[in-house]
Amino acid sequence: MTPAETDRPGTRPAVPRGALDAPAAQGPAVPGSLQAFAQELDREFASLTADERIAKAWALFGKELIATTSFGRDAGLLLHHIHRLRTPVRVFFIDTSFHFPETLAYRDTLTSDYKLDLREARSFEPDNRRYAKSEEGKLSIADTTACCAINKVGVQAAFLGRSDVKAFLTGLRRDQSDSRAHTPFVHVQKGKVKICPFADWPASEVDMYLRLWEVPEHPLAAQGYSSIGCSPVTCTSKPVDPGDPRSGRWVGDAKTECGLHLDYEP
Repeated sequence: MTPAETDRPGTRPAVPRGALDAPAAQGPAVPGSLQAFAQELDREFASLTADERIAKAWALFGKELIATTSFGRDAGLLLHHIHRLRTPVRVFFIDTSFHFPETLAYRDTLTSDYKLDLREARSFEPDNRRYAKSEEGKLSIADTTACCAINKVGVQAAFLGRSDVKAFLTGLRRDQSDSRAHTPFVHVQKGKVKICPFADWPASEVDMYLRLWEVPEHPLAAQGYSSIGCSPVTCTSKPVDPGDPRSGRWVGDAKTECGLHLDYEP
């Protein structure tokens, strides 16, 4: 895959798409710290299956383990595992107020089919849609970074800050983008242990799993959407690069992450 490059005139030299969002390499952690614990667990997880990683996470954290999902294209992978393995975690979903109707319908389908303990979280700001504008019947966002900070990053920080949350599961994978290529199985984000049981799964295995287990498909997947976020045209469109499934996100912008998978404010 050839990384797309920024082409805005008058800005810094073009850089690979996602390079600015890539996390810094992790160095040795202080012995006895949460980072050291995460790094040790990451090494252990490298030899385990996804089922074993999820089971181990539940054994370690129990009811202080949660799962997070955006009910995107591949959300069924994590959520079906939780259901199949009978892992009774709370599942947190951020209602940005900008989701596609199809995403909300998909939320309802999976929540019902898998009997998820769904917890919805949203911004407390009354003017959380202040960056939205409509032109010629199309909704767009004037400042996507600020909008994500209000409706995603801040909301996530609030529920991760709960005292009854020590660790969280996500469906993040290394093959999703250049900025995720070095995703560990376990690391620390915002002071909590973040677990990515599918970090090493290629898209082909994800698709095979979803087909074999007859996991319901996101309605927009059949329309050609390979990465599904918020509905404004400045946030999600069909991929512009067949080799990059996330190339339809924030098209024309160097931005490749909303900030939910970063340990700093974007």
